Amino acid sequence: MNTIKSMVLVALGVMTVVVRAQTPDEVVNSYLNQTGGKDKLSTIKSLRMEGKIKMQSVEIPVTILQEKSGKLKMVTVVNGVEFVQMAYDGKIAWSTNAVTKLPEIMSEEDAYNIQQETDVDFPNPFLDYKSKGYTAEVQGREKVGNVDCIKLKLTKKALKRNKKVEENSMIYYFDAQNSNLLMSRGLINNGPVRGISQEIMYNNFQKVDGMMFPFEMRYRISGQEGQTIIIEKITINPVLDNKVFVFPEGK
Repeated sequence: MNTIKSMVLVALGVMTVVVRAQTPDEVVNSYLNQTGGKDKLSTIKSLRMEGKIKMQSVEIPVTILQEKSGKLKMVTVVNGVEFVQMAYDGKIAWSTNAVTKLPEIMSEEDAYNIQQETDVDFPNPFLDYKSKGYTAEVQGREKVGNVDCIKLKLTKKALKRNKKVEENSMIYYFDAQNSNLLMSRGLINNGPVRGISQEIMYNNFQKVDGMMFPFEMRYRISGQEGQTIIIEKITINPVLDNKVFVFPEGK
């Protein structure tokens, strides 16, 4: 009798876990609501983020510009010299060569990958994710540090890595208590380290115009500590001159 009772209790416990399990839409909607809500996020047409990149004891000023049209630009300043880490004007992807300090067009593969994501992922990849052709899958729970997190896989449009078309997916870890996004894990899609694994830890959440943003993003590349981006100011819907995104011909 005790054995039967134990089996029933175990079965009820399993049923309870199943009932409490969240669907992908429930996880996504909870996260979007915590971030500010779909309606609020949909009003974002452009962003300007200013801060610094910290690498060990070195701090480098950084400015990130983004537009709904897919245009983006990330600029750092080193010893008074401006370096474009990445820019995309809707057609051409380019950056500053670290040696010559001159602008150069990025590879066709990098441009393709940037184009695949910049427009549809702005301002949030989870906003109307199904209409983008994305799929989401809850993969149980896992701790990030001491925090119990819901683990969700988001599969997006396939990208090109080393001349091969490969799955483009990212694993996201949401705090099970408040739905904050604490970590993402996936492969780097652009640049010389394309295809290398990367983790991003999100911290210091602050509200800007009623929407929640992480003001600190700490990167780990292949398990090794990398740079940390510390945001000091976010401006929502600034008027951006389209010329800043365009590759400077003749230079």
